[in-house]
Amino acid sequence: MPMNKPKVFCVGFHKTGTTSIGKALEALGLKNVHGAGLVRKEIGDIKMMELLFKKDYRIFLKLVGQFDSFNDNPWFKIYKELDQAFPGSKFILTYREDEEWIQSVNRYFGSSTSRMRWWIYGRGCPKGNNDKYLRIYQKHNQEVKRYFLNRPNDLLILPLNAQGKMKLLTTFLDHPAVSLEFPHENKSHDH
Repeated sequence: MPMNKPKVFCVGFHKTGTTSIGKALEALGLKNVHGAGLVRKEIGDIKMMELLFKKDYRIFLKLVGQFDSFNDNPWFKIYKELDQAFPGSKFILTYREDEEWIQSVNRYFGSSTSRMRWWIYGRGCPKGNNDKYLRIYQKHNQEVKRYFLNRPNDLLILPLNAQGKMKLLTTFLDHPAVSLEFPHENKSHDH
């Protein structure tokens, strides 16, 4: 990807096609980062989570210079900081219908807990916390849309069930059309 191309940040929650959008961006030639694995590997999970809880995103912002696109945790949650640090970037909000999303979250995470989900939801697992998870998911989607309301060229709203997602993506990124199908990765029934 040439240096003058904008960074691409996927700001949809997990279980909204984040792995699929990452694969689609890679298919378009972008160097993609999925999740926080590189930071976790560099400084460890506990240190990384301490920084996130303190809202110290410097290590994530530093990583942005080395890649083209970013999706999943924690990228979607720090979109305002990314927008301020990297003006001219493109943002993609993937989403799915509320009930479909919470069912997928429950199938995928069940009663397992994680520090990352504590940071996002204030609860480690979705089991018994569906209302809280849904409220935070809905609030995030509304806030992203409101934040970019007067900047329609900077945000692509991409429903998981949309037809022609690859065409929508290439048009939004001003990328030549491709004959590739949009990937369908990390299906819940695979876990």
